[in-house]
Amino acid sequence: MEIIEEPHYAEQINQLRVNWRRLDEALMTLGPALSLIPYKFPRVPGTNLRRIKLVGFPGIPPLSVFFSFTDTTVNLIAAELIEFSEELF
Repeated sequence: MEIIEEPHYAEQINQLRVNWRRLDEALMTLGPALSLIPYKFPRVPGTNLRRIKLVGFPGIPPLSVFFSFTDTTVNLIAAELIEFSEELF
């Protein structure tokens, strides 16, 4: 499956001042799972979105990345910082 970064996602990443190169590296390590089994990631209640948590990757803060998927694409929709009070794993 192709992974597509939607404009709103890109805007949020830029606003959070996340290093794009480091983020791409983190997503590349998770890319096979995102592409092959996106349905395994937890669903966001009340939406058609799923969420992946990026925690413990050097150079990027803990992030939640929200995505949707079809038979051919995974669309990265939004990103937000994970608060320390939130469960990280």
